[in-house]
Amino acid sequence: MTPNYTYINSPDYMNSFCFDYVETWSFQRGEEYEQNLKQLRIERDKLEALKAQCKTLTIEEENRYQELNGLLGYTQYLIDEHGRFHPSAKNVTIFRHDNPAIERIKQILQTEVLDVPMWLCAPVYRDAFVFRDQNGTIVSVLNVCLSCQYMETKIFAHIKGDYRTYDLLKKFFLEIGHEVEKPEYSIVAEVEKLKLKYGKQ
Repeated sequence: MTPNYTYINSPDYMNSFCFDYVETWSFQRGEEYEQNLKQLRIERDKLEALKAQCKTLTIEEENRYQELNGLLGYTQYLIDEHGRFHPSAKNVTIFRHDNPAIERIKQILQTEVLDVPMWLCAPVYRDAFVFRDQNGTIVSVLNVCLSCQYMETKIFAHIKGDYRTYDLLKKFFLEIGHEVEKPEYSIVAEVEKLKLKYGKQ
């Protein structure tokens, strides 16, 4: 089946649904996660070696192998296709509808999209928003990679944001307690340097 890729600008995304409160989540980071990842790779490699030797895995081993491949071989999202949160996921904050942070999130994601970052790296999602209605039902999930400046709601569902959006998101995540990588790095400052260097406005 051919993947159904979709692309929507972040302001249009932000205006496409209603929500009552939002949670912020951090995942795929930290020393404990890295150590666990090493152990999972060792376990997966052992099973892969058995398969390479043409040895038949038990049903339990084959299921575990497929599970490990899902965790190690593909882009990871906060919530998988079965509705399960990533094993490393940690809820950082919850903002109710009357919290000023809600308006700030909206403003950040409604930043006009003028320059979309186009890095060649594959995204590693470590931060995410979970938007819920008044009954607690999830209405949308936004996975954010601050390193590659990339966003998706789920696989193949891309959200295009301006490079300024990612700086604003980084500052916001840092302020609310996310352990963001390279906190001092600013894509806005980098872009402005390049514009000066090449004489672009």
